This record gives sequence, structure tokens and C-alpha cells, in this order.
Amino acid sequence: MKQSDSLMQEQMQFLSQDSERLTALRGRELYENLAGLDLTHGQFFRALDTNIDDYCAQEFGVDMKRISVERFFHTDPNAKWLFPEVVREAVLTGMRSKPRYPELIVRDEHITGSVYDTPYVHEDPKEEELRSVAEGAAIPESVIRYGDRIIRLDKKGRGVIASYEVIRRMSVDMLRVHLQRMGERLGRSLDARLTQVLVEGDSSGETAPETLNSFAAGEWNYEDLVLGHLSLQLQNHFTPTHVLTGHYTTGTLLVMDHPTNAPIFDFAKTGVFPTPLGMKLVPMPDQPETKITFLDAGYAAQKLTEQELLLENDKLINQQWDRAYMTLVTDFAIVYEKARVVVTNDW
Repeated sequence: MKQSDSLMQEQMQFLSQDSERLTALRGRELYENLAGLDLTHGQFFRALDTNIDDYCAQEFGVDMKRISVERFFHTDPNAKWLFPEVVREAVLTGMRSKPRYPELIVRDEHITGSVYDTPYVHEDPKEEELRSVAEGAAIPESVIRYGDRIIRLDKKGRGVIASYEVIRRMSVDMLRVHLQRMGERLGRSLDARLTQVLVEGDSSGETAPETLNSFAAGEWNYEDLVLGHLSLQLQNHFTPTHVLTGHYTTGTLLVMDHPTNAPIFDFAKTGVFPTPLGMKLVPMPDQPETKITFLDAGYAAQKLTEQELLLENDKLINQQWDRAYMTLVTDFAIVYEKARVVVTNDW
């Protein structure tokens, strides 16, 4: 049996215990059990059908929305072992609330190691088209390959630089607000990386996109939307689901006129971003203003994660906040390079 399978069985056995046995574990004992099984307090709480606020109210008699950080540490000797989960939960809430990348990828795949040989299919119309096959003749084949698309994952992180003297008087709820904001910024960093991968290709160096020139150099026109949409749909045979634009390009698109001189969007009336030609408009701050990316989100890219959000738990437990870091090891990889098309106006 593989080591990962054995660990998963141990995790399931632990979390499936009856609630009395689970709640009997507290403080350091609970912390060390979870760490040994590579589980989080969040998973522990879900197994008990509760959350950290309700758990602390029941076990320690504290209201997490009213208590200060210092009082939280002094309510019960077991309380401090939960503090990393307070931080992790707030950061993850931010990471999940603002980023756009989850709707733009096929899936988030967990891998072992920071180097990954990603499988891919090189589509050749001559090899893969359906055609009449004579008796005994070879049948056209699609080949899933390994070998020359090596993705090297980056470590991304953010630090909390503040003394405990600054943190201790703050309410736990207010600290969560600041941590959630940090999580949002981590999420936006992932958005920026996905934008770069879609425009340039992933770290394998083998996945540059097809680039088309705009209708007119140095400007954007309605014809450019049609060009990107039809190229992705009719030439590459993917379904255009999203169009990615930069800050100023988004503004240009929102006031763009149809050739009949009628505004094609009613953003000014509703404030809702339009769906040009049925595609979802996604403004991305790091999208180059000279490029618009059209993609089929069901095929274009995936996220590879070797390490989820990691906190320096010892520092948090021991109230050493001067430099506490949150890191994750992840990157994006192109699945089908033809599942996105980039139109550029800087030719």
C-alpha cells in the first residue's frame, strides 16, 4: 500500500471517531495528533459539525467576536494551541473570496514535490480527424504524452510584521479583518501569475499561446472581439467562455460601439459587467493593456499545489509575532495550449 493511502486511512479513522472521543482531545494533545496526521483544526471542526467560534464558546466560554487577543491566550491553557487556526481560517477566507482564478482553471491538483512532469496532448488535425478507415488500415490516434513539460512550482508568501505588543490589545475579530485582507492579496498574486501564464505560457517553456493581430494597431475595436471569439471557436475548436482584459482595456470595451453605432453593453445602466459574444468579461489588473486573452476555462489551465497554506505555528502559539510568515507552494500549468487565443494591438 502506498504511504499516501495509508495516511489517508489513518486520517479517516481519526476523524470518524465518535464525538465524545474527539472532544476529549484538547490543547497540545489535539494539536500534536492533528500535526502527526497532517490534518488541520478546520478538518477536526468539520468532523464535529462545528466551527472555531462555536467550539471556543463551548470549550472555553469565550465569544470570539468580542474577546481581545490577549484575553484569548489567558482564558485557558489549551486556547493558545488553537490560535494558528484562527489565523489560517481568516487568511483562507480572504484567499477564497476575491481571486478570480478558481473560475478560470480546470482544477486544482495536489502533487508531491515542487517539480511536476505534466501530461499533455499535442493536437494535430491531420492525425486526429475522423476519416474512413479501410479494412486493416491504421486508425487515427490521440496521444497523451509525458516528458518535456516540466513545471517548477514557486513558493509564494506574505509575512505579518508586528510585535505582540501591537497585536495583544486588538480584538480577535479585528485581527481577522486584517488577516483576511492579507489572504485577499495572496489570492490576487495567484491571479497575476495565472494571467502571466495564459499570456506567455507556463514555466515549461513549451506553451506559448497563439497570438493574433488586432483589426487596427494601437487601438481596440468590436472586430477584435469577433476575431478572438471565432478563432478560438472555429479554428481551434474550443468554446470561448471568458475574455480577460486589463484596467484601461476594460474601460475601452465597456464604452465600445457596435458597427451600427449602438452601444453593445448597458454597463452604465446596471453596473454589471457584460458578456460580450456570450463570454464572461473578467478584468484582471495584471493583464497587459495591449493584449486580450480569450479562453475556454474548461481546458486552458490547471493549478498545481504541492503545499497548502503553511503558517509558522510555533511563533503564533508562543506569541512571537515580530516576523510570522504564511507560505504556499503552487503554480499554474497549461493543459491545452490552443484553448486560449491572445489578440494584441501592439504590432
